[in-house]
Amino acid sequence: MAVSTYREELKKILKEPNSTTIASIKKTVQENNYFNLSDADRRSILDQVLRCYVLDIVLSKPPNIYDVCKMWTSFTIELVRNEMCTAIMPVVILSDMFDVTTVDLCEKMFDHVETNVNVLKESQFFMACKNNLLRMCNDLLRRLSRSRNTVFCGRILLFLAKFFPFSERSGLNIVSEFNLENVTEYLNENNFDQNEDLQDSMTEEETKSDTIIEKVNVDKNLYLKFWALQDYFRNPNQCYKAEHWKLFISHTEFIFSIFQSHKLEHVSRTDTESTEQNIHYFPKYLTNHKLLELQLSDVNFRRYILIQFLLLFQYLDAPVKFKPDNFKIKPDQQEWIKNSINNIYELINNTPPDGIRFSEVVKNILQREEQWNKWKNDGCPEVVKRLIPASDQGDMPAPKRRLRKNLGDVIKNMTANNKVFLGDPELTKLWNFKPDNLEACKGPERDFLPSFDSFFQEAFEQLDPELCIENQYK
Repeated sequence: MAVSTYREELKKILKEPNSTTIASIKKTVQENNYFNLSDADRRSILDQVLRCYVLDIVLSKPPNIYDVCKMWTSFTIELVRNEMCTAIMPVVILSDMFDVTTVDLCEKMFDHVETNVNVLKESQFFMACKNNLLRMCNDLLRRLSRSRNTVFCGRILLFLAKFFPFSERSGLNIVSEFNLENVTEYLNENNFDQNEDLQDSMTEEETKSDTIIEKVNVDKNLYLKFWALQDYFRNPNQCYKAEHWKLFISHTEFIFSIFQSHKLEHVSRTDTESTEQNIHYFPKYLTNHKLLELQLSDVNFRRYILIQFLLLFQYLDAPVKFKPDNFKIKPDQQEWIKNSINNIYELINNTPPDGIRFSEVVKNILQREEQWNKWKNDGCPEVVKRLIPASDQGDMPAPKRRLRKNLGDVIKNMTANNKVFLGDPELTKLWNFKPDNLEACKGPERDFLPSFDSFFQEAFEQLDPELCIENQYK
C-alpha cells in the first residue's frame, strides 16, 4: 500500500516541475511516516514514475517539444543533485525522448545534451552515465544517414570527444584498423564506354562570368588510374605487397604529371555572400567521368587528393605498434616516398590561394598526428598536466624586488637640478623638457614665415566660382 500511495503522490507533484516540486517531494516523504521505504527504494520509485510521466508527455506530441526537453532535463539534474533519484536518470530521460521522436526533432533536442556536457562530466554523473550516454549516441548514429545527416553525425562525434577523456579506450582505434567498407564506386573498364553522357549544363553565374577555366582532357586511362588510387587510400596495407606497390607508383606518378602540367589559377569572386551560400559539402567523391574534368580544375579537390597522399606516405613509414612485422618499406621505397612528398608540397605551394600558408598548416597537422601515433604506441597514457613539486619550488630563488627610492630623496634631487617632480615619469619628462615656456616658443623650429599662397589659400577657395561656396560660409 505504501508504494502505490507514494507513486500517486509523486504523479500529482510532477505536474509542474520547478524548484518547489523538489521541496514538495521532500515534504511528502517526511510527513508520511507510513512510508517504510529505504532511500534506494524511494529513488527507484521516483525514477520509474518520472520516466513514465515524461514519456507520456512526449508521446502526446506537444508543440513545444524543445522546451519540454529542456525543462525535464534540467529538473532531473536538480533531482540528482538533491539525491532524490539515481544519477543515470538525466541520460535515461533524454534517451527515451530520442527513441520516440523524429530525427529532425532529435537534432534540435541534442542541443540540451551539448549544453550539459560539463554537468555530465562531473564526478556525480560521469561514472553512472557514461555507458548509457555512449549507448544513446550510438543508437542515434545508427538511425542517421552519413550522407544526409552529416552535420548531426559530426555533432554527436564531437560531443563524445568532449565528454570522454583522451585515455578512454572505447573511443580510440587502438589496433589501427581501417574502414574497409568505405569503398569509392566508379566506372570500371567494361562499362566506361557504355555510360550515358551527361548533358552539359551551366549555371547563370557561369554564363555571366568572363573567366575561362582551362580544363584537363579526361580519357579512360586518366579516369581509371585516378579513381583506382582511392582503394590504396582506403587500405594502405596493400602498398606493402610488391605487385600493388608497382601499380601504385605507376598511377601516382601519372597523376602527379597531370597536376604539374595543369597549374591552377585563383578565380577571384566579387559577390562573397552568394558564393558562401552556394557552397555544398559532400562526404563522398562524385565519380562521374564527366565531372572529373571539372574536379581537376578545382583548388579544393586537388588539395583533398594531395593530403590523402601525404597521410598515406606518413602511415607507410610510421612505427605503428600493431602493424605486422613484415609491413616494412625498403630503402628505395623510402627514397621514392621522400621525393614524392617534396613534389606534393611543391604542388601545394603553387596552388592558390595562400598555397605556402596552407602547406605550413598541413605540415603542422601531420606533425601532431605523429605525436598522437607515439601516444598510442605508448599505451595511451592518461594526459596529466605536469606539476612542479613543492621541493623544487622551495629551491627556486625568489625574484629580486627592485628597490624604490624615497619620495623625499627624489624631490630633493630634482630641486637641486632646477627641475619639477610631478609624480609620473612621462609628465615629469615633458614638463622639464623646457623649463621656460617663453624660451620654448623662441625655438628655431617655430621661427618661420608662411608663403603668400599658403596664407591666402582659404580666401582663394572662397572666391573661386567653380566651388560654388555660398556667401554665408565665406
